[in-house]
Amino acid sequence: MLPFQKTTVYRKALETLQQVLHEYTRQNDPHLAGRLQEEAFDVTTNLAKAFSKLKKDEQMQLKSSIEGVVSMIALLDLSQQSKNNISSVKRELLVDKLRCLQSDIENFKKTQKKILILSAKMGHGHMSASSAIEEAIQERYGYDYDVEIIDFVELLSSTMNAFSKRYYESSVKFAPNMYKLLYESSNKNVQIIKLLNQINYPFVLSKIKKFFEEKQPALLISTFPIWNYLAADIWKKYNKDAKFISVVTDSITIHNSWVLADTDHYIVANEDTKQSLIDLGEQEEKIKTLGFPVKLDFMENIDQKAFLKRLKLNPKKKTILFLPTSQGTRKNQKIVKNIMEFDPHVNLIIITGRDSKNKPKLEKITSGRENVRIIGWTNKMSDFIKAADIVVTKAGGATIMECIAAAKPMIITSVIPGQEEGNAQLIKKYHLGIVCGSRDNISEHIDYINKNRSTFDRYLTKQSNPKAALDIAEFIHELLEAEV
Repeated sequence: MLPFQKTTVYRKALETLQQVLHEYTRQNDPHLAGRLQEEAFDVTTNLAKAFSKLKKDEQMQLKSSIEGVVSMIALLDLSQQSKNNISSVKRELLVDKLRCLQSDIENFKKTQKKILILSAKMGHGHMSASSAIEEAIQERYGYDYDVEIIDFVELLSSTMNAFSKRYYESSVKFAPNMYKLLYESSNKNVQIIKLLNQINYPFVLSKIKKFFEEKQPALLISTFPIWNYLAADIWKKYNKDAKFISVVTDSITIHNSWVLADTDHYIVANEDTKQSLIDLGEQEEKIKTLGFPVKLDFMENIDQKAFLKRLKLNPKKKTILFLPTSQGTRKNQKIVKNIMEFDPHVNLIIITGRDSKNKPKLEKITSGRENVRIIGWTNKMSDFIKAADIVVTKAGGATIMECIAAAKPMIITSVIPGQEEGNAQLIKKYHLGIVCGSRDNISEHIDYINKNRSTFDRYLTKQSNPKAALDIAEFIHELLEAEV
């Protein structure tokens, strides 16, 4: 089913219109039945267009749907003068149902609850989790909820956002130890983050208050912790019934900034992360272990042989997916050479993303290799992960969780100090892959995983939860419906 077909008012429209058509099709008035069918078709078509947001004139489509319902009511009123066998009581019952439908469509935008997901384009994980939640809500409930993802750092200040991104990308690439120092110092003294929020508070208060008043969210969800204190405080100050949820995108080692805000519920990926929040002083009943939200594509199996054939790769050979980091071109080249030396015939898929500098250098060292494919940016990452036998990557939260969802063993080549160390611990603790040392030979780890594949598969299956986003969507729905 498409999302618009899952929207409550659309389903109600189908049910009501079918009842009307069923009653009047049975009567000996084909002209009236035909007119009603035409109007019913227009109502559902315009609703589908409005809810699918395929048109910019959404309000016009809703208005056209309402006009169609009104026309059907008029036709039923006129039918009193015809010689059909429908009783006046039944006719009035159908008219009442159409009037209720008319009211539901008229009030759709007023009753549609707004959900704001506050995130940031710092790394891949925060936005990835946000998109997965949005997708799952739409998959479960159609357009009953209006979900919008906001780059909250950009909203606060585009200048600050640009600086923060440059600092983050540069420090993790060129000065990881400095980044670790900042991460650990702010974690030990959480007042640094709180002070940062408080300093900016008077400068952004009016802007953020106006933004929230315009959006009128029924729920705030955050996947990025740094500005949670500020966001929750401003909205709850002016809306005492407001709810605030934090979806924790880290595992095991949790930065203290996650617990600064007045948070109603935390959603975490695993029990280890739940315990970390409890250790930081959070109440256990606030924490829901629902899994890490990944794209719903991970719930679907893939025909690995057909996928590899489309890439013109040999489906009988093992396939390694390598996701290079931005932290070192030489290191990436060394890893690729190491894999090719280990097994010259192994399928090697390299996805460089939007890194335009990395791709040509890797193409150069793999030139002439028929079993190597280098892909730039792709929106089919889930297919590549599912088609792989082993994934070589860094310890980023989203990628790690996507590999676990697909039950694919990982070889971790890079761990950003501080924020990704918990992800590496998770992999080690539950035997989900191998975390490399700085001098390790990748080929030895590939060989070890191949020889112990059944063991890795068993542990990965225990941890895999590809439907986590749907579980989160259901929790959000229950939370909002409980307030009605």
